Amino acid sequence: MFLRDLYASAKRRWYFVLAGLLVTAAMSFWVFRVAPVTYEATANVALIPPPTAVISGDNPFLYMGGLDQAMGVLTVKLNSDSVRSAIEDEFPGAEYATERDATTSGPIVRVKVAGDSTATTLEVLNRVLDVMPATLSSLQDELSLPQASRISLLTLGIDKETTLVSEARTRALLVVASLGMAGTLLLTGLADKRLIRRRGKKHAGAGTAPLNELPPPEGELRRRNRTGRLPLSGEGYSGATSPTATASEPLAPVADLRR
Repeated sequence: MFLRDLYASAKRRWYFVLAGLLVTAAMSFWVFRVAPVTYEATANVALIPPPTAVISGDNPFLYMGGLDQAMGVLTVKLNSDSVRSAIEDEFPGAEYATERDATTSGPIVRVKVAGDSTATTLEVLNRVLDVMPATLSSLQDELSLPQASRISLLTLGIDKETTLVSEARTRALLVVASLGMAGTLLLTGLADKRLIRRRGKKHAGAGTAPLNELPPPEGELRRRNRTGRLPLSGEGYSGATSPTATASEPLAPVADLRR
């Protein structure tokens, strides 16, 4: 019943609905322009075992199974404030994260950067890739490892273009459009009821006559009719005999009538 009344109100006040839709469209366009969007870029870096851990002549990739602990230490160091603050302070609109690549079982670090522009995102990604070897080297320097026992890094892939992530803007547009359309229908229904109620009061006031224009009582109306009635003359009745003339004529004797 409510939906039927709402549909009827929207049909009667279609110009209200049109105005509401125009306002909703304008607000949606404004949100589309000002809502933040994010650009993302990723890179994958593999840890390579040291020469001392590889048998001479073998493939180093066959000895990557024991580098999970080293990969965990490296990701924790890269995500620490000492390394992160130096990069994010230089690029306030960007942030990055390093984690293990879940798509493979090898010691591969996935670097993910999110920024407010394509140029900033790619620049931060390159900066993180430059910091990773220095960070790994500093960790191994603290352990005083010889050069032949040091782990190295190998960049497997890096994005040359960013990916636009507009989930936040899409959610904002959906919220604004939904609220705009719902508000338009509800306000149209309320305005329609108010206008109908006002029109009803206006018609009720026009149908009630003032006190000085009320008709007189029935007795007063009869009295006015009697006083205003004019006497009718005998000439008005065709073929009627005046009673005075009939009474003044002598009656003839019965004998004369017999004659």
